Amino acid sequence: MGKWVAASFLVLGGALVVFLFIFRNPKQEEALLTTGEGAVIFAQTCAACHGERGEGRRELGNPLRGRALPLAYTKEVIRRGRNRMPALPHIRGEALENVARYVNRLP
Repeated sequence: MGKWVAASFLVLGGALVVFLFIFRNPKQEEALLTTGEGAVIFAQTCAACHGERGEGRRELGNPLRGRALPLAYTKEVIRRGRNRMPALPHIRGEALENVARYVNRLP
């Protein structure tokens, strides 16, 4: 009987490990982005949720056009995320500055 209990625990434990491996968090690490044109970074990273011209997408991202938010606030939201927007810590340095300025200049 002891062998069956031990074997059952091994099988169940193995199944749990396989289950956790298959259904692990699919978050992919983004390549570090330190340079680039603001409009290009926006198109590649932000437009899917915020729209090609910053007009917003109903259930995905808020409109950004004409908001003229403080630059420091915009950079902080990009870096750390806010509400439904995920953090984008892979955007740094000049790239972060450029995309934040681009967002703040959207008419």
